[in-house]
Amino acid sequence: MFNHVGHLTLVPETTDAQIEGIADALLALPDRIDGLVSAEVVRDAGLSDGNATLRFHLRFEAQPAWEAYRTHPAHVAVIADHIAPVVSAKAFVQYDDNTVRTSGVEAAA
Repeated sequence: MFNHVGHLTLVPETTDAQIEGIADALLALPDRIDGLVSAEVVRDAGLSDGNATLRFHLRFEAQPAWEAYRTHPAHVAVIADHIAPVVSAKAFVQYDDNTVRTSGVEAAA
């Protein structure tokens, strides 16, 4: 799998409804974009100043699917309609599953 993870920091006046709109729009993308397998969105718990507002994790079948997603009209619309009006900072990481390094500790089942 190929992964795209983003952290979005939104302007302070962003409403809960706008944040939910971003989350809903991102979560709808797997049904609209070929090769996008899953989407996960989580809002920061608000425990530390300076954290991003929310994080998303999109999983693709392979890197070419992510490359196609970048200019897909559904993705472009999410940015234009939901994210761009309220974003103040963003950071992204893309990686292939077989490049992930771990400590060797397995998650509890």
